[in-house]
Amino acid sequence: MSARRIVIVGAGHAGGRVAQHLIELDDACQVLLIGDEPYAPYERPALSKAVLAGEQAWDELMLAADDFWTAHPRLERIRARVVGLDPERRRVSLDDGRQVPFDELVVATGGAARPLSVPGGDLPGLHVLRGIDDCEKLSATLVAGSRLLVIGAGVIGMEVAATASGLGVAVSVLDVSDQIMRRCLPAPVSQWLATRHQQVGVVFKSQVGVQSIAFDGAVYRVQVQGPQGSEMLEAEQVLLAIGIDCDTGFIQQAGITCHNGVVVDASCRSPDAPWCYAVGDVANCDNAFYGRSLRQETWRNAENQALAVARQIAGDPQPYGEIPWMWTDQLGHNIQVVGLIDEADALVWRGDLDQDKATLVLLKEGRVVAGVMVNQGKERKALESLIRDRRVVDQALLSDLSVSLKAVAA
Repeated sequence: MSARRIVIVGAGHAGGRVAQHLIELDDACQVLLIGDEPYAPYERPALSKAVLAGEQAWDELMLAADDFWTAHPRLERIRARVVGLDPERRRVSLDDGRQVPFDELVVATGGAARPLSVPGGDLPGLHVLRGIDDCEKLSATLVAGSRLLVIGAGVIGMEVAATASGLGVAVSVLDVSDQIMRRCLPAPVSQWLATRHQQVGVVFKSQVGVQSIAFDGAVYRVQVQGPQGSEMLEAEQVLLAIGIDCDTGFIQQAGITCHNGVVVDASCRSPDAPWCYAVGDVANCDNAFYGRSLRQETWRNAENQALAVARQIAGDPQPYGEIPWMWTDQLGHNIQVVGLIDEADALVWRGDLDQDKATLVLLKEGRVVAGVMVNQGKERKALESLIRDRRVVDQALLSDLSVSLKAVAA
């Protein structure tokens, strides 16, 4: 019997981890890993921080040594882009004309930086930050005394702002929202972080929309509209950091349901095609813990969902029910978020945020649903335990610093 052919489309963090786990868990499969980057699979979080700052080399981000990707007898790495899928024949078409058959397909395509749909939004030289090449291009421009305009105050935008300001770059950040990192931080923590950025010279302009971008060969001129009217901003460099668009083109064209990513069940499998799985940023997964679909753009999701998919393919199915966890390091501060902050109807503080060390516990109907830790990462596991328990917790006990969260969760 010939080995099962598992094609993984997308050779980033999630796709690379699926390949590694399959090689370990299933000795009867042949893995074909297809991606268009010239690099072996790597982790991305440091690209906006240590690598961008020149403190870490990009080759330290690799998931495994080169010989794993080039010399393993059951793994073939193909540098190409998938442009089509024939679900009847179970074949993917590559941009070089090749047709690659498979028995099972894993979609790990992630997403591309979302374009800015305004006049000049596609000018050459505008920066995005999704991969190593993007990081190297941006890093080369971050010269002390220069100006950087960041459009988008999400995680990537704010991490780049922190890194660039530390290099002596004058940074301004624009966003349509009234607070930074709105999707993942409650308002009090968002305001605290914004203040820390302002203390090192970062300028914020909130509730503004970009109207146009022009470039004279040396300086970008960005026209914005906000509550105070129209304004022209200038900078030598501009970073577009307004999120990602999931890369689902070839999957959607083949008739497989996509909505905010590839729609998959709690086994990370498409309900339209039992041979098709999705993993990582592109997977809109029916989360077994929350009982609803979640798409997560986090390091841990790439790690753990990859293992769940590999186990499913190898014959050890386990429903995927990841509690979201993300972290960011900015200006010497570590911030971690577990759970879903948008589900909360009450909050409890542990510690003093003005002292740059506190945990915010978020509850719904008396049950812990999320937590935000500012330089308090040691409390993450206890918070995750409280979230999973779903039991009503005494709020007075939660706020009592003489009682550890570990004891509360016990």
